[in-house]
Amino acid sequence: MERTDKVPAKKRPVLKAFLIIVLILIIGAAGAGWYGWNWLQSQLEPVGDSDHPILVTIPKGTSSTGAGNILYEAGLIRNSTVFRLWMRYHELDGKIQAGDYILSNNLSLREIVDKLVKGDVHRETLRFTIPEGLFLEDIASRLADSGIVDEQRFLELAADLSLWQDYWFIRELPAGLDVPLEGYLFPNTYEIWASAENKEELVIAIMLRQFDRVFTEEMRAEAKDLGMSVHEVVTLASIVEKEAVSGKERPLIAGVFYNRLKKKMPLQSCATVNYILKDFSIRDISPYKDNPSRYNTYKYGGLPPGPIAAPGKAALEAALRPEASDYLYFVAKDDGSGEHYFAKTYAEHIKNARKAKENRKH
Repeated sequence: MERTDKVPAKKRPVLKAFLIIVLILIIGAAGAGWYGWNWLQSQLEPVGDSDHPILVTIPKGTSSTGAGNILYEAGLIRNSTVFRLWMRYHELDGKIQAGDYILSNNLSLREIVDKLVKGDVHRETLRFTIPEGLFLEDIASRLADSGIVDEQRFLELAADLSLWQDYWFIRELPAGLDVPLEGYLFPNTYEIWASAENKEELVIAIMLRQFDRVFTEEMRAEAKDLGMSVHEVVTLASIVEKEAVSGKERPLIAGVFYNRLKKKMPLQSCATVNYILKDFSIRDISPYKDNPSRYNTYKYGGLPPGPIAAPGKAALEAALRPEASDYLYFVAKDDGSGEHYFAKTYAEHIKNARKAKENRKH
């Protein structure tokens, strides 16, 4: 008998319909899967593109469901159910750490979860800026006015050199300085935890650490090449910081001081007398030129015993890389530019001083 595998003609339409239905189901399932996958991915994306900080609090013992609701209500995630399922799928249930978090709507769900699980909580900080050219007492006063430190305790700690021997530049300081950390509390913007204990010691430490970062090994080598100690460089830089209003003049002013030192001429820096008076607003220092303080560079030759203020990086670089010239004198133009007239001779200097006086009349 002859065998045949052919489907009877009358059953073929049924089979064809069945195959079409199966194909439709497969395509539908694939389409649904593709749509579902893309929908899920969209739910993991950031809600927005703003980095505006949003503070959310996750109470102790909060479940994934509770955390999802908090985040959804804060506008930080797209779907609280997806958040809960994501946490469960990745076996992170119960691993959220309580606390205050600073988040933003440009974070993805994955990034938010990472912060919550790591406990990357927000802690209140204190931010403060110390500008270039302040002397230590001024720094202490400014910090105290901001409520960051106790002024007296800050000054007492700054005077106790035994606390700061970890820093090489402190170990190299000459003996007998009245204000040993003067010039070494580096001017910058800083941020500390508001809850930190002993803020006075902490602030001094981070400012000294910043000086250590700024004054590099290369700069130490440059000081040595100049025949200067680091302390002498910082001292000269502090004078340059106070004398130079225009940044571009710093290297030239430093060069003038080097020229005077080489010729054994007194520096005659008004800023050093201002430092003695603890008042840099005084313009006419002529009544104080005989002040017996060793910081008086009108009365004594060479550099003063130490810095008169905290120099910034640019002033330090100027003291290490002075601009060569034959100038021995300079006087403020007093024309609003913040610049100086420079002179090679005293006669030229007197003429410049007269020009400056005329400028003040206009």
